[in-house]
Amino acid sequence: MKNLSGPVWGVLARYYLLVSALVAVCTFVADVNPSSAQRASTRSRSREHLSAAQLIEQGKVQFERGRYAFAIRSLSAALRKDGKAADAFMLRGRAYDQMGLVKQAETDFTTYVSLRPSNPEGYIHRGDARNFNHDHLAALEDYNTAVKLAPSSTAAHLGRGLAYAGLERYDHAIKDYQWVLKSEPANHEALANMGIACMLAGRRLEAVTYFERALKVEKDPQWRSRIEKWMAKLVHEAGTTSAKSRGPTRTPDEPTKPLW
Repeated sequence: MKNLSGPVWGVLARYYLLVSALVAVCTFVADVNPSSAQRASTRSRSREHLSAAQLIEQGKVQFERGRYAFAIRSLSAALRKDGKAADAFMLRGRAYDQMGLVKQAETDFTTYVSLRPSNPEGYIHRGDARNFNHDHLAALEDYNTAVKLAPSSTAAHLGRGLAYAGLERYDHAIKDYQWVLKSEPANHEALANMGIACMLAGRRLEAVTYFERALKVEKDPQWRSRIEKWMAKLVHEAGTTSAKSRGPTRTPDEPTKPLW
């Protein structure tokens, strides 16, 4: 019987060299192109060495680039270092809002309000979140506070108009939109929202007039299409309009950006 130890060991040796080479290549590729988990771990470690102020600035840059999830991570890391960083709560709330996580956004805005009670911005953003969740009465309280703190705030009046419309208090909504249009006659948000309020109040001719004015200044094709549909409904369907169709107000089933 022939001795096979020599050829067998030769094959094993070549196999061992091949496997070693493959392992080396895989290790190199992993180092050059790490997995998403590895990259996330690296980013997490790198954030540990940054101050809260640096992390907030990082979050701002990410937010401005539309990278909202990354912004939330940076801002959350900042808040772990400084739990009273009001700006981080505000920006993270806005990032949550952009991602449709409105409950989380409302929580952050509430914390911001507790830290900066004299700043109307917190009340306005929390009112927007509450409007989205159909909590119009609570939203109205926020906008009323914002108007007291900043009587000339367009955002506060626009938001309050939507809260009034949600509560079917259309005359009050119309007054808020009229206030905006006195100083900003071409404000496309106020014009479209005024058209909605008039439509729901049964003032159809006025609604058409405001919709026509809105179409002259509205550039967003999505909102132009909606305004045209509302006009067509008024012109061709003279019947009453459901109060649930609040136009520009966002709803959970339609997470598009609001006009304001």
